Amino acid sequence: MDERNLIMETALAQNLPLHVCGWLWLAWIFYWVFSAQFTLKTKKNETFARLQHTIPTAIGIVTIFNEGRIPELMWGKLYDCAALAWSGVALTMAGHVFSVWARVHIGQYWSGTVALKHDHKIVDTGPYRMVRHPIYTGLLASALGSAMAAGTMEAFVGLVIMTAGYVVKWKREEKIMLSEFGPAYADYMKRTKVIVPYIY
Repeated sequence: MDERNLIMETALAQNLPLHVCGWLWLAWIFYWVFSAQFTLKTKKNETFARLQHTIPTAIGIVTIFNEGRIPELMWGKLYDCAALAWSGVALTMAGHVFSVWARVHIGQYWSGTVALKHDHKIVDTGPYRMVRHPIYTGLLASALGSAMAAGTMEAFVGLVIMTAGYVVKWKREEKIMLSEFGPAYADYMKRTKVIVPYIY
């Protein structure tokens, strides 16, 4: 084994790729909390609905980053491949960059809950021209990348749990947008996919 491969295998054995993903998530959370201070006042929201996605998201993240801390979830490694693990790190970073782009683009209309802001409008430019929920596209891509970096069955179970939470959230968001904007939002739905460009 040459020196480069030895370094990569040693890093993999120490879960370095997953640790890097953890730091990327922390940086993302810091930005998200900071940027939440600069939004418009809420006109209408569904407070209870927030629990329906925050709880699965929290459970999913904890499960992805479990690293054997919860013995009952130690289902073992699916693979020990440095290339896959570091590709997961790259995907985690790319997903966060994409979600931040979407967050910056939607600006003051963003909300952590299922909500409408005062003077709300349909944003259909930038990443919102490609998909209706680009923030979730980025977050789920990051979660997939982190699961790849972990390389464990429980990490991919965590990804599924997170996805389920966001499915609930975006369906409720689209319901409230349709009730507010009617045909205009229905037309936007016809022109775009949900989270994966050209596919879904």
